[in-house]
Amino acid sequence: MKYFLWCLLLPFLAYSQHQIGDAGQIFDETRFDPRFPDMKEWAKAGVQGGIPLRNTLKIQKTLTPQDNLQEAIDEVADLGGGVIFLKKGEYIISKPITLKSNVVLRGENKDQTVLKVVMKKMFFKYSPDQKHLVAFEINNAEWVGLEDLTFRYAAVDFEPYDKSDFNAAWDRRVFHEHETRDTTLFVHLVIFRNCRNSWVDNCNFLWAGTHPLGLGNCEHMTCRNNFMDRAYVKNDSFHGGYYGCWGSKYCLFYNEKVRRIRHFAIMSPGAAYNVVYQCDFEVDVNFHDQDNGHNLVEQCRIATPVWHSWDAIGIGAVNKHRPPGPENLLFNNTVISKGVSGYNRKMGAAQPNAVYQVTTEFGKPNVFLRPDAPPKGGTFYAVKAQP
Repeated sequence: MKYFLWCLLLPFLAYSQHQIGDAGQIFDETRFDPRFPDMKEWAKAGVQGGIPLRNTLKIQKTLTPQDNLQEAIDEVADLGGGVIFLKKGEYIISKPITLKSNVVLRGENKDQTVLKVVMKKMFFKYSPDQKHLVAFEINNAEWVGLEDLTFRYAAVDFEPYDKSDFNAAWDRRVFHEHETRDTTLFVHLVIFRNCRNSWVDNCNFLWAGTHPLGLGNCEHMTCRNNFMDRAYVKNDSFHGGYYGCWGSKYCLFYNEKVRRIRHFAIMSPGAAYNVVYQCDFEVDVNFHDQDNGHNLVEQCRIATPVWHSWDAIGIGAVNKHRPPGPENLLFNNTVISKGVSGYNRKMGAAQPNAVYQVTTEFGKPNVFLRPDAPPKGGTFYAVKAQP
């Protein structure tokens, strides 16, 4: 599809050019279709007022790999905020880093400014201390930005277990068996909790220990132009290899490319009015554990490899998860389920301009075709640049 070519070009364009998620975008009333009132809510997704353009925030400090990153964050936060500019190089992260309100971490070059996480953590499933370790943690903060960086888990010298060939045969070891080579890899790369109006833009998340990036109970977040590939821990019931939002609302995911992790997830009570737009997923989009519904996935490629364990859309499992919420809509997505065209392997290829919905009940197909005509403006995500 043409928009994928555009998506591939976006990271190389100057950031002075406006794109989805930037400041200055408003709801396009001319495309509003009153049959779908959620359109007005979806237009509110993302950072309120948009991600600030790169040239509008002051650089307060410039660092090299020899400098203390946490001290710089604390100092800039005390000054009221601003950008910490990280020069090219490898920054070794051996203990958790805490981001604070109004602080933006920006790399000189996405591929050459590398935050190498070398921490380890054992996970005891039946212990009172079940928290994973988080390399970069952001709690109860706002206006925090991560820009033009690579986050790379590098605590071991072997690769995550997965497949490089999209059509490789299914193997239960990838998602359903423990990582036995090293049992101390329960380390998330980046987690936001109870945050607002923050963003992650043009970053790489590579070889995560567990989750590459998660938004927990957040509001008005934007994740844009990021690339995620691989995770070590992604087996059943061990909370690994997820990217997405848990209990969060009004979050915008745009032009994200994700592969070789467990799920992209919209889940847990409170998750509503999130927009996933023009993303490229080689993982399933999973609605489970009772989101609040009213989420939108539009114009995405969702293609689970043959070796993956789920169809393009997942909804969890009866007796293990709570069912998805209502009015989760799917529109004009290109979908392949384990190598077969369609939202699942039984329903056939998705029809263009047809409205699909995620089921709210177990025991039925995970997606169904609604009888509605498409929205009159040709999209559910109706935004435009402010004149």
